[in-house]
Formats: sequence, C-alpha cells, structure tokens
Amino acid sequence: MALPTQIDPRKLALQGNLLEGEIKAVDLPRLESSVSAICGPLKASIQFELDESRAKVAHGTAMVTVETVCQRCLDPVKVDLRAEFAVQVIWSEDHINRVAANYEPWLVVDKMANLNELLEDEILLALPLVNYHPVGECTGETFLEEVEAIGDEVVLDNPFNVLLQLKK
Repeated sequence: MALPTQIDPRKLALQGNLLEGEIKAVDLPRLESSVSAICGPLKASIQFELDESRAKVAHGTAMVTVETVCQRCLDPVKVDLRAEFAVQVIWSEDHINRVAANYEPWLVVDKMANLNELLEDEILLALPLVNYHPVGECTGETFLEEVEAIGDEVVLDNPFNVLLQLKK
C-alpha cells in the first residue's frame, strides 16, 4: 500500500495512528541523485502518538535498497539502508527549545506536512559515506595493503619499511 504524501501529523498523533506502506523511487528525487539506482520502493512504518508531556511525536523505521559505486573496484554494489527515527512535531522555530532530548524537531508550518520529505531525509542520513563490497567479493581487493610483522610489531607493507629498520 502506498503511503500518503501529504499528511496532518497533529491529527494523526491525536488519533494514535500507525501508517505502513511504500513510497515509489520516483518520489525520492534527492536520494535518486545521491546513488546510482534505487532498487525498489522505500518501505516505512510510522507510529504517531502523544508522549508523556502530550507532545505530538512520530517514530518509526524506513528501509530501502540502493545501488551505489564500490570505492575499491568502482563496480556497482547494493546497500541496504535502514533508518530509525523519532521526531516531535513543532509548528514554529520558536518551539525548537521545547523539543525533548530524545526527539528531533519536525517543523510543520502549515497544517499539512510532506511525509516523503521526512522519510527521504532519514534515509539520506543513513547512507554511508563510503561504500565497499563485502570482504572476498570485491575485485579491487588486490590493491589492499598487505600486513607483515617485524618483530612484535605489525607494519603495513610499504617501501619505507627499510628506513624503519635502519632507524632501529
């Protein structure tokens, strides 16, 4: 089931609603421009509720598989992204100081908010800075430095090891 794009988070929190569904890859333009390909829809589950202080909050998970470039071999590599989030709905920047420490602020100026943007932000934050194939599956592993032991020390294999031995 597709998640709605525009929602009223305050009303959903008052009702204690749970939203579960998917967002199509074409509706995630910032993620699409950050990776080589999005391998399927983003799946999410978001629980809206009131916390102990009667603040309107939402927490949940978002998952998607993307294809990006391995930094060792420059071949495509699939990465499973998972983001867990907890946000507190605020309607003015003046209320940022009222956000509890265990929540991130979600600024909703109008009555309606874009759920796609929230989920896309959380997935972008889960994207690793550098991507590699798992050990043993990468064709670029032949370029990894070999480790050798000199006495009790483990030293990376490099041309300056001779100088290190002379120094001792």
